[in-house]
Amino acid sequence: MITAENLSYHYPFCDAPSLADVSFTLEKGEALLVTGASGCGKSTLLRTLNGLIPNHFKGKFEGRLKVLDLEFPAPLDEVSAHVGTVLQNPEDQIMATTVQEEVALALEWQCVPQDEIRRRVGVALNSFDLARLAGRSVFNISSGERQKCVLAAVMAAGADVVVMDEPTANLSPEATEDLAKLCLTLKIHGVTLVIVDHRLYWLRGVLDRLLVLSDGKVMASIASKGGRNGQDVLDILSSLPDFATWGMRSVNVSCPALPTVGKAGSPQPAVTIRDLYFRYSKKSEWLYNGFSTSIPRGAVTAVVGANGTGKTTLARLLCGLLKPTSGEIAFVAASQADSAHPCASDSSALTPHQRRANTAFVMQQMDIQLYMRTVEEELIFSAPRRLGRAARCADVAHWLDVFGLTHLKDRHPHSLSGGEKQRLVMACALMKRPSLLILDEPTSGLDGRNMRIIARELKAYTASGGTALLITHDLELLSIVADFKLEIAHAEHPMEGVD
Repeated sequence: MITAENLSYHYPFCDAPSLADVSFTLEKGEALLVTGASGCGKSTLLRTLNGLIPNHFKGKFEGRLKVLDLEFPAPLDEVSAHVGTVLQNPEDQIMATTVQEEVALALEWQCVPQDEIRRRVGVALNSFDLARLAGRSVFNISSGERQKCVLAAVMAAGADVVVMDEPTANLSPEATEDLAKLCLTLKIHGVTLVIVDHRLYWLRGVLDRLLVLSDGKVMASIASKGGRNGQDVLDILSSLPDFATWGMRSVNVSCPALPTVGKAGSPQPAVTIRDLYFRYSKKSEWLYNGFSTSIPRGAVTAVVGANGTGKTTLARLLCGLLKPTSGEIAFVAASQADSAHPCASDSSALTPHQRRANTAFVMQQMDIQLYMRTVEEELIFSAPRRLGRAARCADVAHWLDVFGLTHLKDRHPHSLSGGEKQRLVMACALMKRPSLLILDEPTSGLDGRNMRIIARELKAYTASGGTALLITHDLELLSIVADFKLEIAHAEHPMEGVD
């Protein structure tokens, strides 16, 4: 099905190749995981398999690659007829305006009969719990729901080979479990899967083969029939001596048992929400319907819930990007003992503008938060205006070092990799010295080493008096860093907060 022999690729104007002598074989109906630290060449390998290299990304392509009966390089239209692609950022490949239209689009291009299109689209929508959103605009659903929409579109198209780049980055644990089951179903029907992901646990029992890359080279190649015949490939991987040095994620992850906010013994609240009502338009349902809760000071509170329940909307309301229909969001004054801390706030009920000044928000869409000419300028721009030049420069040097960005300080932010951008927006948020730090999926696409750096700095921030709200489906991150949880109910039902 797929044969790669001494596959190498060198991007233009780069000092070193992104792939170097990569070899593997994959049979029909098998699943391969490609993993490794950020920048190891995983996404580049996917671009060779779906024909973007060298048809779109120019450079030096060497070695032999055969997918089905196609010898590469092959015309992109011939490759795309057999190879379906799920990109890490769903916005990069959505082209229609509604969920149903997006799932049907590739089938319409292939001139599939209308009855067959309706059948395939219905099956795909039901497989990803999207039937209720079929007529919804793709611009009015959550990032996780967009991710599922792209997965459904690829499934409906009936590709022989499906390549996925971080397909669980925006999915809830329940949706991730459903994806694992779907992968098994696709394999039974003869679909060959190539998956790039840092998160490993969800693929237990799914994988037949695994590649670990580093600097474009194969560090480990493991084969085992998905745990059905012998030891699971993830267990073999975790037993290797170099597992820790490769910066791998854990192969065994479970949902941590966290106390709910507002219970007896919780720390003093930093933010209180009372009788919050919000909907995006007069014709839409209430997303928040009399919602009340509090966010503890000096702690990491995890906001959890299924895709589309309004977690990101809550973040936007808290930081002043959205205005509540009614209700009150108040920043509670810090105690006298904490008032000297730079994270302390003397404010109470604040306007949206005042909340923006007191809050730092790390969004899922990193690119829209980066707009300066260099990494260093991005950090300088994020510093509070009250800081003197010396303090500002010291903070910049500190955060560049902490997040491993010093050697990139003169690079344009948009030229960085996805993982490097994530670390940069996190550094910019901490540069602001906010009263409230909100992070929306800050570790999607991050390897184990960089995930642990984010966790370490987040704990240090709250230990010194800061308040953090963490929106994430990353169970491994939750188990390391979260102190409390705030569970958001399904958006179709009125919500009740915890006092």
